[in-house]
Amino acid sequence: MRKLLTILILSLCCTLLGAQETATAVSGQESAGDEIAIDSTLVGLNVFDLVPGGVRQSKAVDSAVRSRIAANRTKMVNGFRIRLYFNSAKNAREESAALMRRFNALYPRIPVYRSYSTPNFKVTAGSFRTRAEAEYLLARLKTDFPDAFIVRERFRFPSMGTPDTSPLPVNPDNSQ
Repeated sequence: MRKLLTILILSLCCTLLGAQETATAVSGQESAGDEIAIDSTLVGLNVFDLVPGGVRQSKAVDSAVRSRIAANRTKMVNGFRIRLYFNSAKNAREESAALMRRFNALYPRIPVYRSYSTPNFKVTAGSFRTRAEAEYLLARLKTDFPDAFIVRERFRFPSMGTPDTSPLPVNPDNSQ
């Protein structure tokens, strides 16, 4: 039972810690926007120390987990993004940059990417592993970006994010 628990925790650790590579710009892409916020109390903690009573493991297991994390840093995954813009007009560069700024102002916590593949400029948002996640965001974006649609893309393993230490926004309508 103890071995099964250890294997299960190692699998979870590999999955979670391997996902910490930042979804930075892939060749030919620019990005804007913050990463997904995570609980700042968990940043830098070892998952094995969080289990009540701790988990005893050999240094070989710890080394294997760390090497797996390092191997996943460059891993590309198939996933989904929301295409906001796709154009090859003469002013497409300026339009795509303006759309990125507009999107980032409306949705500052959702990463947005601009890429160029001859002859088109493309602007996409988010990095989702499942279509359902992308559809959820698409439903939210449709009011501001009615021409948006879901596309399949390869990108670096999405990050778990950085801690969100910003204060909660004050809602003037609900002031007491």
